[in-house]
Amino acid sequence: MGDVDVEGERAVSAPGNPGRLGAGTEIGGYTIRRLLGKGAMGAVYEAVDDGGQAVALKLLHAHLDTDQVARERLRREVAALQRLRHPAVARVLDAELDGEGAFIVTELVPGRTLEDEVDDGGPLDAVDLYELADQLAAALEAVHLAGVVHRDLKPSNVMVTPHGPVLIDFGISQAAGDAAQPGLTSPGFVIGTPGYLAPELLDGGTASPDSDWWSWAALLAFAATGRSPFGVRPTELVLRRSREGRADLVGVSARTARALAGALQADRTVRWGPTEVARALRRDSQEASLAALDSDAPDDDGATQRIAVHPDGGTSGAATLAAGVPTQLVAPMPIPSIPPDHDRDSAHDGHTRAVPVTTGAVPTVTGGVPVVTGAIPTGEVRYQSFDSHAGGEGAADEQDETPPAPYTRPERARRTGTVLAFLLPLMALAATRPGIAFVVLGVLVILARIAGHSSRSLHDRRERHGTRRRSDGVVAAVAFPWHVVVGALGSIAQLVVAGCVGLLAVVGGFWLFGAGRLIVMPRTDIAARSVGGMNAEIVFCALLALTMLITAVVAWFGPAGLTGREGARALLHTVAPGWIGAAVVIAACIIVAWVLARPLLEVPPIIHWWPASGPPHF
Repeated sequence: MGDVDVEGERAVSAPGNPGRLGAGTEIGGYTIRRLLGKGAMGAVYEAVDDGGQAVALKLLHAHLDTDQVARERLRREVAALQRLRHPAVARVLDAELDGEGAFIVTELVPGRTLEDEVDDGGPLDAVDLYELADQLAAALEAVHLAGVVHRDLKPSNVMVTPHGPVLIDFGISQAAGDAAQPGLTSPGFVIGTPGYLAPELLDGGTASPDSDWWSWAALLAFAATGRSPFGVRPTELVLRRSREGRADLVGVSARTARALAGALQADRTVRWGPTEVARALRRDSQEASLAALDSDAPDDDGATQRIAVHPDGGTSGAATLAAGVPTQLVAPMPIPSIPPDHDRDSAHDGHTRAVPVTTGAVPTVTGGVPVVTGAIPTGEVRYQSFDSHAGGEGAADEQDETPPAPYTRPERARRTGTVLAFLLPLMALAATRPGIAFVVLGVLVILARIAGHSSRSLHDRRERHGTRRRSDGVVAAVAFPWHVVVGALGSIAQLVVAGCVGLLAVVGGFWLFGAGRLIVMPRTDIAARSVGGMNAEIVFCALLALTMLITAVVAWFGPAGLTGREGARALLHTVAPGWIGAAVVIAACIIVAWVLARPLLEVPPIIHWWPASGPPHF
């Protein structure tokens, strides 16, 4: 018979099935007391060793127990964390990574989770917020220097103890710089907690210290407001807000709100680092302390210090460590409730989950945050931009940086007059050299499509990251051959349709104005009179010019023409910006058209039918 677990249910005690170990079960020399919680990679129990010392024992989930990749993750975690000694990081005591039940033993940290502390006691004041930020930053730097990325930093994974905050639960930690290992989750999924998982990871990117710093800022936003910075449900909305950097910072001082907003930018290249955030929090902390000293009012319970002061008095500052990284979507998940009288000695809230990675177009990053200016907004309103709430009045601090403005795709003005100017030399050329004119039209269409694909790709990239990036030029240059191929292939249908229309117009026109039919400019020679009349050669030159106009219009507005039109606007915006550029292009087109039209002055003008041997015959 199985043992009875702490909830009075029958439980299986076999080490190979750690899904529910009962109280009294022995594993690896440790005796299970009770289940503390379950995370993405395993269940965590309170246990005691042979000497009666209480510990936290994390056992790999049954369905991952035989996964060698998962065991290797634990092995890396243990190897790195056993070397780490830091007062704000739970110490690794023992591990068993072989056999049927792999587990890792850490010290059992007494106290309450930051989540419980804030839920029960309300948001932290400026002094406590800075102490929390400063001490967790020092702990994170130590973890990163050990070569580990925590990857699941959230309020329930921080314990508030009499000696300061302690970082716990490295259940999904990853060696810094390691690519995501196959087998840890299903393909297309990433493990993390919605709202605290860095947006770059939602696109399937590799975890790095920078992703931990984003989660650190989200955790601080929760501590400062008492609310999850991007909401709790529906999950799709939480993920969208985190990808757009729209954090709920209502009620936070302007300086702290601006710093946290900068640290929660979706694009890591413009994201504020921990040093800048800690500097802003420290200034608010100092101002709050001075205001308290100047106040004659006696201290109340709300002013009680809740986060232990750093040994150096909170002057160490936050560590600076950043590295490059990347972002997601899931189904809404219920938030499990916890009885008020349940003290959690460890934070394993079950919110960590495998989240599907999203690809494709990404919404524009907005990156702003609100600050309180009166009545606290509710609902979606609180996620409006910083400027919408602050109005820019008194919010700016000349010594604080402002988060970079989000990138917005530019709207190119229509260049109708400039585009029409290109028709003049094309029509002049087609009047005497229709084949060459169509080749020139094809080259222009292909160039426009290449520019359209390249421009669209560039702006899509900037929208994903929320800003211009220094690497844009390099990426565009590397991708240019691909855009050439895509643009050329995409032009085939466009040119085939336009060419067929032009060919039908030429054939129909030559039949209509052929000998003995519709005569508009009769020739007076004997050969013309002998067949009932013939049109002068200039009529057919005009017909070819009109046909080129029709062909160009079909190519411009025909199938798949939108990309070419966008590309033409982008090209003209680059090579001929403004009205001066437009005037230069129009003047150049008129001059070229005049030069190409000079053969029409010959009597009679000669039409060169290359690559055909001659005009249509009937």
